[in-house]
Amino acid sequence: MAFALILGEAIFTEALAEQQIPMQIIKDHPAGNSGTFAPPRPWYITENNNVLTMPTFENDYTLELRDEDDNVVYTTYLLAGTTMVILPSTLSGDFELRLVGDSYYYRGYLSL
Repeated sequence: MAFALILGEAIFTEALAEQQIPMQIIKDHPAGNSGTFAPPRPWYITENNNVLTMPTFENDYTLELRDEDDNVVYTTYLLAGTTMVILPSTLSGDFELRLVGDSYYYRGYLSL
């Protein structure tokens, strides 16, 4: 995306900055396990023109985009080692981004 600014006779365009999406881990604790966990090191996914760039994962994940009603509007499977995902250009709005593992998921929020 870009926007134009008109000053006198000159037109300046500036690309909108890419989005840094902080990811938070959500764990499903087994029944009876009330142990505490050290907070994980924060990490980010970058979104720029519907392209998600992320660090290399050692595990496979399912990527989900959920709308404000918690409906899954997009899903794809990410193999270990995936570092980029191109989202459909038809997606627009505010979404919860989830990377779902076996007993946990990472969560962040993005606007397209």
